[in-house]
Amino acid sequence: MACTGDALTDRAELLSVRVSYDEFYRRSWTRTVQLAALLVQDASVAEELAQDAFIQVMSRWDTLREPAAYLHQCVVNASRVYHRHAGVVRQKLRVMAIPETTEHDFDELAEAVSALPFRQRAVVLLRYHCDLTEQQIAEVLKCRPGTVKSLAARALSALHQELSR
Repeated sequence: MACTGDALTDRAELLSVRVSYDEFYRRSWTRTVQLAALLVQDASVAEELAQDAFIQVMSRWDTLREPAAYLHQCVVNASRVYHRHAGVVRQKLRVMAIPETTEHDFDELAEAVSALPFRQRAVVLLRYHCDLTEQQIAEVLKCRPGTVKSLAARALSALHQELSR
């Protein structure tokens, strides 16, 4: 499932069809806010970060080859900045999940993911929520694919330990 929205789930469609900015925004808004919310654990901040990311995409719309990738990068970078300045109290974000898709109570899983260090959380969310490849995640996080692999391994190990308690 891609982060850019239900109508753009096929990667080939993302690369071959150029939609208008308005259509891109409409299709991408909900999933972008969800990604930001999962990264920062605050719904109101997530909406602001998503809006700021869309403003950045709009300002470069005519020159972007892959607007969805740039949008992901903007959201992750804005979330990273938010965490750097995170002296604020965060409200726990309750996120909806389809019960058949998880073995664990979703709040328990969301809590375990939110306890991960930021880069590990970003890797897990970009991989499993946005369905990005290791190479794409490395580009978004500005690191090597090997770093993505090690972050993913540490994150999954920590999640396994936490959820098996």
